[in-house]
Amino acid sequence: MTNQPVNPADARAIEEVLNRVAYLLDTHEYDRLGEVFAPEIFFDNPGRLTANGLDDVIASFKAIATPAVSHHITNVVVAGAGEDTAECQSKALALRAEGKITAAIYRDTVTRTDAGWRVSARRISPLG
Repeated sequence: MTNQPVNPADARAIEEVLNRVAYLLDTHEYDRLGEVFAPEIFFDNPGRLTANGLDDVIASFKAIATPAVSHHITNVVVAGAGEDTAECQSKALALRAEGKITAAIYRDTVTRTDAGWRVSARRISPLG
């Protein structure tokens, strides 16, 4: 992760996008993922979901038989990687349907678009 400063307004907008991902996944509003993911999104959650492009991500989420009940994003760190790009790292907790809680690290690349900040890459590293 880089260490370039990000202005506070951009950092807050980026964190808001990361939080909105969780809400859209929890409500199964997969067709709205374009509000948070860039068209060229690369999504990698080893063993669960790997997809390239927004349409593939949406289809992949729709195909999950037992999606998580609730996602919780914590400890968000945002660092600039260029004028319109930032690298983020956060912790995530997910409540599964059977009551199990899983933890992971999210490593996101976010890009400023005409529509606002969007996640252009998400790499998930499961913990535990």
